[in-house]
Amino acid sequence: MPLSKRLLQIAGLLSLGIALLQVVLGFSPALSTYLGAPPELLANPAALLASSFFVALIFSIWGLYGLSGAGLLRRLPLLRLGLLVIGVIYTLRGLLLVPLLLDSLGLIVADPPILPQALLASLVSLLIGCLYLAGTLTAWRDLRPESPAR
Repeated sequence: MPLSKRLLQIAGLLSLGIALLQVVLGFSPALSTYLGAPPELLANPAALLASSFFVALIFSIWGLYGLSGAGLLRRLPLLRLGLLVIGVIYTLRGLLLVPLLLDSLGLIVADPPILPQALLASLVSLLIGCLYLAGTLTAWRDLRPESPAR
């Protein structure tokens, strides 16, 4: 398997892993609290569960796009655009790492204080975003839609 496809496969599997984590969070208010869920959401177990399943659905779709780009699933609609958008969203989320690091180094002061879990989440997001973007851009020609048969 070419490197570009391997990168998309890893990105897709990581997205599916995050989807699974989201489902677990829906059933675990304690873990949701630890990972920084807002108190308003934690006060309503039904809302916590519903939002967790909604977010899990999004990450699942993203995972399927990664696996489709890797050639492990049938081609999904707007594959190249989808993979680019997913990569950009993950990367932008990951770039929150910069102010989080500045805060942890004492160079800026965040209010409320930054949780160490937020640093890890940003780092993971940046990594996955780079995997999606690198895999997509290096496989760009291979990801183009098939020409319809004439």
